[in-house]
Amino acid sequence: MEIIIDGNKIDFTPNTSETVYDFLINKIRDFIPKNMVIKEIFLDDKKYDDLMIDDEKAKTFKLTSNGTLKINTMTSDELVMQSLNSIESYFSDLLKNLGKVADLLREGNDKEGFTDFAADLKGIGAFVQVMDKIALFLNIDYSTYKYKERSIKDYFDDTEKLLSNILETQKTLDYVMLADLIDFEMEPLIKTWKEVILTLKSDIGNGK
Repeated sequence: MEIIIDGNKIDFTPNTSETVYDFLINKIRDFIPKNMVIKEIFLDDKKYDDLMIDDEKAKTFKLTSNGTLKINTMTSDELVMQSLNSIESYFSDLLKNLGKVADLLREGNDKEGFTDFAADLKGIGAFVQVMDKIALFLNIDYSTYKYKERSIKDYFDDTEKLLSNILETQKTLDYVMLADLIDFEMEPLIKTWKEVILTLKSDIGNGK
């Protein structure tokens, strides 16, 4: 398999058992600078970005097979900024949906309301995971990084507490209480998180 990184063919001869997974985990660091990370992956010009997270799938592609593996990279700062932009966009969409969910719950349309809200909660879980990775990339300690006199860890604690309260409310099927939590606690918290993200983006842009 021909391997091309950022438009340049690399000199690499795999052994008979090596897979795309083995290359991504063990070998790619020999061919890209330390501050670079994978941006996108193509196999025979078909995009396969999921190979970055789906280990089992990556193991199914043998490097000794015919074809071309293309990998494009970007700096870790570019990755962080891209992630923050995605989070900001997600929160904008989330804020538009939360009011709709609260209205559905108050109207007694709990089935549709819960379906929409389940997707919202899944997205918040993904947001927390992405923020953990950003902290590693930027070497940020969220317990000391401040926004409006509070640490980012404090906002994470608020989020965890709110999600716990939402879970308890779902168990009791108190739809009015859940709608109130969405309107009066979740929406303000998400708006604050948007401001935190904007501050992070500004600090990165200024090299802080």
